[in-house]
Amino acid sequence: MQKFSRLNVTTFLVLATASVCSYAAAAPTSGPTSTVVYVGGNDVVLKAADGKLLNFTVPAGYHFSARGKELTVAELKPGTALIKPVATGTDPKMVSGVSVIKAKVYGTAPPDGVTLSLADGTKDFTVPAGTTFTVGGKPMSIAELKPDMMVEATVITTVGEATADAAADAVAPNTPPMTGALLVAKSAAEAELPLAGTNLPLFGMMGFVLLALGIGLVTFKKPVGQV
Repeated sequence: MQKFSRLNVTTFLVLATASVCSYAAAAPTSGPTSTVVYVGGNDVVLKAADGKLLNFTVPAGYHFSARGKELTVAELKPGTALIKPVATGTDPKMVSGVSVIKAKVYGTAPPDGVTLSLADGTKDFTVPAGTTFTVGGKPMSIAELKPDMMVEATVITTVGEATADAAADAVAPNTPPMTGALLVAKSAAEAELPLAGTNLPLFGMMGFVLLALGIGLVTFKKPVGQV
């Protein structure tokens, strides 16, 4: 009787183990939530599971979850599959267009502004923090760029926060292989603003002060000969 009971218990354990293993093998594994398309400085462009392209600005110290690894933005590579949703604390922007350009530097406004001369005129771009350009085979920061230097870049155009409605209507653009630095095209409204780091605001204020002084002198000047 005792041998029979032990046999039953052993058989039960074997069958239970086999069932668990079979279920584990049949259970679907969770796929990636997004895939890295471009990365430059502290910006990363991800292709979400629904096919949309999202541009994240990554804060210092943030880690992404790949299979069996926790990676910083500097360790990401195009094609890296991420297994957890990205939550940087700010909403990503939807990428509506991607282009690869080769152009001359027209001017810079460190830490994050560069103007390039293109075939259709000069255009302003935002440079993600930590971006490195390659000029003549040498790495350079934005502060080291000089006018007429030739640079290559992959430019993304964004359309604001990636809300659910925008995600439903937007069509993901083509994604050519990344070339050169990653730049973000400025909107028309942003391009009209004075570049950060220039003296335009200072000159404007000085002009206003001089104008006010001139008006004051004319108003209060006494006629010649008046005591």
